[in-house]
Amino acid sequence: MTFLPSTLAPPSLFKDLLVEPEEARTILRPQKDERYGFGFALSPYRGCGHGCRYCYVREYPNALHKPSEWGQWVAPKVNAPELLWSQRHKLHNARVFMASATDPYQPLERQYRLTRRCLEVLLLCPTTEVILHTRSPLVLQDLDLLRAFGDRLTVGLSIPTDDDTVRQVVEPHAPAIPSRWAAAERLAAGGVSVTIAVAPLLAVHDAKAFARRARASGASAAWVGGLRLLKEDPFYKVLADQGWLKILNPDYKDGIRAAFQEAFPLKKRMREPRSKPSPASVTIPVAQPGLFDRVG
Repeated sequence: MTFLPSTLAPPSLFKDLLVEPEEARTILRPQKDERYGFGFALSPYRGCGHGCRYCYVREYPNALHKPSEWGQWVAPKVNAPELLWSQRHKLHNARVFMASATDPYQPLERQYRLTRRCLEVLLLCPTTEVILHTRSPLVLQDLDLLRAFGDRLTVGLSIPTDDDTVRQVVEPHAPAIPSRWAAAERLAAGGVSVTIAVAPLLAVHDAKAFARRARASGASAAWVGGLRLLKEDPFYKVLADQGWLKILNPDYKDGIRAAFQEAFPLKKRMREPRSKPSPASVTIPVAQPGLFDRVG
């Protein structure tokens, strides 16, 4: 397989973002999940230009940047496709999650195309399943590639609220909610399996209408995940100032989850497993749902 030279990164198109290209030493991080058995997490970038104010990745140890600088810098792992190609032997009958610590379709992907190049490697791994998680309609630029995976790939679209005015406060640099609905519809219409991720759950205006909208988008599944605050997180004050502390109440989350259970009954969204159950066909009640928990 031929790769473009990783050392010849073009000038940045994003002048308000500190771009720090780097050569990564590893690209596959073991991601064991007792319920769903994910094999590896793959993050083509370190940092994220969306800079969501609640993001738990802010607390990751980083000698070069403070948590308060989250969203102001991104380090593209320019050798990610080459590393992945060299380690593809690890991916037999494994699942890969893109990405646990960044959005694979953040704006910088328009320039570096690292996510696409990694997907091209994964496409050549016929027993590998891929779960692609993003909040960006930029994923549509790779629609043909995503379709080529068939049932080996699922796209999870993060839509944590039904109200774009909420998004403007907590995700000011992320794509608008209507554009995410449009992306879900185009992906589903193109034959790509789509899951709506209401995560992290933010303030919702009308839970039942939100769930019906998700179902109407063509998504085959949905899940609701709670907000994960850091110790002494300044985001708590944002919630308090906006009157949104209710989202931290387990009863509030349960109510949203119930609305989505009604819209996505389990019997209508189960798929035949290939060699082991897929996330869409597994239901295990848990008190504190994690990143991969689904409603139902």
